[in-house]
Amino acid sequence: MLEFRPLNYDSEIDEVVELIKRNLQPKYTREFLIWKHLNNPFGPSLSMIATFNNKIVGVVFYMRYNFYNQEGKIVKCIRPFDGCTSPDMRGKGIFKKLMVKGLEGYKNDYQILLANPNSNSHPEFLKLGWKEPKHDYVYKFGLIVPSKLRMEESLSDIPKSENSSDILSSSDLFRVGNSLEFIQWRYQNPNYKKVKFTAPDGQLLYAIYRMDRIKRLKTVVLCDTYGDNKILQRAINRILAIEKTPFIYFLENPLNKEISSLFSLKHRKALIVFKGNDYNIPDNLVVTLGDLEGKL
Repeated sequence: MLEFRPLNYDSEIDEVVELIKRNLQPKYTREFLIWKHLNNPFGPSLSMIATFNNKIVGVVFYMRYNFYNQEGKIVKCIRPFDGCTSPDMRGKGIFKKLMVKGLEGYKNDYQILLANPNSNSHPEFLKLGWKEPKHDYVYKFGLIVPSKLRMEESLSDIPKSENSSDILSSSDLFRVGNSLEFIQWRYQNPNYKKVKFTAPDGQLLYAIYRMDRIKRLKTVVLCDTYGDNKILQRAINRILAIEKTPFIYFLENPLNKEISSLFSLKHRKALIVFKGNDYNIPDNLVVTLGDLEGKL
């Protein structure tokens, strides 16, 4: 008999990991699931599984992904992740039922849904009533003249011991996490560099980036920034100087649209969709490159 219910995190993690490894991500691990769906600072992910004859044959997770502004106001968001069904149970509508039953069961736990579909599924999301953000999110590649640190400025790594749930950004824009607690959880992978830029007057900007080669050019991939956005340009100039490259890749959004470069090229549009749960999605809600990284 086919049944639907929440995942028991205490006893069923290993079985779900095997299901995901066989049918979705061969390198998926128990440690990754625990980091992603249990250690999230917003709380454990919402989950729904399908069982047939007491065997798990389908799963979907709704990760909590909350947005905060400078006043600490919250937009409660969830994102669907890691959904799959067993090959021998496909064609029975199980995955659709998992999605629907999950949202029905957790309708009081969220205000909006966020998804980052691929080019094939993007039109289907729109047909189902999902909405694109008003801001046109575009990936851009730019060239900026680096400049070294000036007197009384500093650029240093964020130590692991620096951890707080206090709000970082000083604007009315809604940002995911908006705290060091979120930064330390989300960007714990050593490929990410987490730095703090301090201006002479004490203004702070936290930046998260990684290094990559784009068109064979050493490039700073800017993932996220938090703090005082007025010093963003200076922070970027100093990061580029330290990394010894003039090239930067970023997702243009309301936070960084004023970045000044000698030239920039549009790469592609980011496919982002929202759906409200009887809630109007704020226009000042911001998505970053880090939110769309495949490592989630």
